[in-house]
Amino acid sequence: MSQEPAYVYKLQNGRKLTAAEFIIYFEQKVFKTIRKFKLFELDDKLVVALSGGKDSITVMYLTQKYLAKKNLQKNIQALLIDEGIDGYRPATIKFAIDFTKKLGIPLHIESYKKNYGKTLDSSVEFLREKGKNISPCNICGTFRRNALNVGARKLKATKVVTGHNIDDESQNILLNIFKNNFKILARLGPFNGVIEDKMFVPRVKPLYLCTEKEVRLYTLLKGFDVGYDECPYSKGSFRDELSEILNQLEDEHKGVKNSVVNFFLEIHDSLKELYIEDGSDKIKYCTSCGEPSQRIVCNTCSMKKLVNSEN
Repeated sequence: MSQEPAYVYKLQNGRKLTAAEFIIYFEQKVFKTIRKFKLFELDDKLVVALSGGKDSITVMYLTQKYLAKKNLQKNIQALLIDEGIDGYRPATIKFAIDFTKKLGIPLHIESYKKNYGKTLDSSVEFLREKGKNISPCNICGTFRRNALNVGARKLKATKVVTGHNIDDESQNILLNIFKNNFKILARLGPFNGVIEDKMFVPRVKPLYLCTEKEVRLYTLLKGFDVGYDECPYSKGSFRDELSEILNQLEDEHKGVKNSVVNFFLEIHDSLKELYIEDGSDKIKYCTSCGEPSQRIVCNTCSMKKLVNSEN
C-alpha cells in the first residue's frame, strides 16, 4: 500500500503541495512578480534593504537567484541599517553578516547613532523623559527611509529591493485610507514612487504578492536559520492592531489581504494622476540637508534636531 506524500501547504483552489512543490511554487511566484511589474532592468545596480529577518533574507536570496539566471548576480549589494535596539538588533546583524558572506554579496552597514547622533533606544528614552508623545515607529520610519535612500545613493544603486510582502502592503494601504492620506497611498505599490528624481532611489518589492506565512514556510523549508522575533517597539502600535484585525479576517475569509491589494492595484493609476493634478509631484529639497522633501526642512532633519535638543 503506497503512502500518501507529506503535504506542507494548501492553495486557495484546494491543491496541496509537498515541500519540494511549495519551494518551486513560491520561487516562481516571486519571479513572476518581478516580470509582471517590470521591477528589474538588465543594467540595474540593486541594493537590498537587509534587516536580517525572514523577509529581507528571502528577497535577497531570490533576487540573487533571479539575477544568476541572466549571469547578473554581481549586480547586487546589501545595505543594513542598525537602528540600535538592544536585545533585538545584534543577533539579526550577526545573521545578516554570515548569510551575505555565504552568498558572496557585499554588505554595508549604516547606523542611526552615526547618522543622527542617537540610537533608536536612546531617542525613545530621551523623548519620553521630555514628555514628547512621539511613537518609536514614527522616529524609526523617518530615519530609516532617509538612511536607506542616502546609503543606496552612496552605493550608486539604481533601485532598492525591499522585503515587503502582501501582509505589509495591505496594512499600508488601509493605514493610509484610515488617515485619509492619498498622497502617501499613491506612492505605494510593487514599484514605489510617483515621479522620478535623481536624489531618490526607487524601491521595488519582489515579495509583493507573497503572504507572510508563505515567506516563513519558505525559510523553514530552505533551512535558513533566521530568527522570527518581531521588533519590540511594534507591539501596541496602530499597525500592530491593524495586523491582528487583518489576520483574523483572513482566517475567517480567505483571500482578504489579496482582495485589498488587488483593489488598490486597480485604482493605483488613478491615484497617481490625482497626486500629479494636486501639484504634489513638485519636488522640493530640504534647505538643511538637500534631500528631497515636501517641506522647507525635511522630516529627518526635524526629527534629528528634536532627539538631540537640549530643551
